[in-house]
Amino acid sequence: MEGKTINRLIKLLGSCHLEDVASIRRLYSGDNMYHYDGVSVECGEIHKTTPEYVKFTLGFPLGMLGLDFCDRQLDTMTADYCFRDFVIQTETISLLKEHATGKEKFTGKIYIHNPNQKILPRTSAYISGGVLYISLTVRFPVLMASKRTVINGGPSVNIIRKELCRAIRNFIRYFDVKEYKKNAAVYRRQKEIRKMLGEKGLVSFLANGSILPRSDRGLALRGAVPFVSPPEDEIEMRFPDGYAIKGMGIKAGVTVITGGGYSGKSTLLDAILHGIYDHIPGDGREYCITKQNVCKILAEDGRSVSSLDISPFIRNVDNLNTDRFTTRHASGSTSQAANIMEAIAYGCGAFLIDEDRTATNFMIRDARMKKIIRDDPIVPFTDRVRQIYEDTKISTVLIIGGSSEYLDLADNVYIMKEFRICNYNREVAATRQNTFDFYTADKEPVRWKTDRKIIKKPMMAFKKDEESDRIREYAAVTEEEIAVGVYRANVSKLETVVSRQQMAAIAFIIRRMFNKKENELCLLDEIGGIYGEILENGFGELYSGSFGIDFNLELPAMHDILFTLARMDDIAYDEAVNFAPISKIIE
Repeated sequence: MEGKTINRLIKLLGSCHLEDVASIRRLYSGDNMYHYDGVSVECGEIHKTTPEYVKFTLGFPLGMLGLDFCDRQLDTMTADYCFRDFVIQTETISLLKEHATGKEKFTGKIYIHNPNQKILPRTSAYISGGVLYISLTVRFPVLMASKRTVINGGPSVNIIRKELCRAIRNFIRYFDVKEYKKNAAVYRRQKEIRKMLGEKGLVSFLANGSILPRSDRGLALRGAVPFVSPPEDEIEMRFPDGYAIKGMGIKAGVTVITGGGYSGKSTLLDAILHGIYDHIPGDGREYCITKQNVCKILAEDGRSVSSLDISPFIRNVDNLNTDRFTTRHASGSTSQAANIMEAIAYGCGAFLIDEDRTATNFMIRDARMKKIIRDDPIVPFTDRVRQIYEDTKISTVLIIGGSSEYLDLADNVYIMKEFRICNYNREVAATRQNTFDFYTADKEPVRWKTDRKIIKKPMMAFKKDEESDRIREYAAVTEEEIAVGVYRANVSKLETVVSRQQMAAIAFIIRRMFNKKENELCLLDEIGGIYGEILENGFGELYSGSFGIDFNLELPAMHDILFTLARMDDIAYDEAVNFAPISKIIE
């Protein structure tokens, strides 16, 4: 069942045999839109230096899939579900192997993004105007003949006629509307839980029966102990469809989770952290939901810090201005102080802290050590954690295994035993010491919210090419770094940056901000504005193929964009006039 107009595409591919590789450019020049049984097929160049790579964007009218009824508020989930279903069809494709003679340089191949377990806005699959768009890359086979590169037309035709067309047919033919509706119901409940978190004064909700541990592939670990809420903290979430879920609600305030080694503390914190994203059904964490402006705080030795006030934690240091602290190599304590102050400035609503990933001299100093060391410039977090909540309403969830200093400071204490969580408030109350001498030398109220304004230089997105000695716009993404212009940031410690596609999106968002004409930009307003545009209208013109970065983008958490900027060397900051918390921008 082959559409007539697809023959134009096949004919064009067949004509490429033994011609120069540039002939493939006819695919994406002039009229590059084709149709196959009602599906639009658009060809577009990936990069001018590799014309045998062609981006195909397939357009499926939702009515063709039986989804003309679906709610537009579910567009992100609908695109995600359909995309995963289409990926399954492409996984069955078997292409030609290399010839034994070695004349064939590359075999043809279809490349399509394989998403992780999280439901995110993506450029590889999105809905616009009632049409589902799915993007993939086809690499046509290349031969070496007469000392010039040519496209092998025969296999190229087979890739389109037999493989891509078959995937399109099977995707439409076997699309399961009933299964889609089940997934849509789960997604609606996830959104309802997010609304109820604020109403019930919760930071996070963890459903009973959730599978929190992950395998090496990031999937639910088989045989893991299902999560069960302590009876004292069990709540029930009821939904308009009549469905109800019971689980643990982690309340706002200061929460401490303790326990022995390998008891599941860090796994629990990881589930809370990644609850800022929605997960697909079957992931095990689909009903582990956390407020979206929650971030993890850790010590990050060697990170860059620019013009940041860390004086609430570090002060009275000779030859060091901690009111406007700047360094390219922060220590463990100064980096953790910087991470906290930036998170407050960027409107984060809760901190997640694992004792194993922190600086000990920043986290604790017991009463005996305070008597010995009376002039320490570091104000330990024990002396600030309650003050932060009282002054800013920012909650803290702490994983503690080696010190009891925080037990008396917590609103709620839990203990993990053999991967099960128990309420420990009664036991703590019976042994409460109340012997802490807290820091009281603040001459004035602490100014927690240091609003940030970026002082922009002309052409920030540009750098000089070392080979050509020409100045050109530059953006790049590696396994751990994001670079825009001459500015680089290591994001390996940002645990909610979960894919290379999110890193690419961060690079292009920063590039967009760098290319604005204004010399001074309020950081939250600018990033918040770009972020809001993406949420409302998709990625639009954000992507550019000029940098050799894969076109697949995924939306990161907004605070991760801001944290990436904060890690770039030599960017000048000043104080902004207005303050707009992330929570308000996202809502």
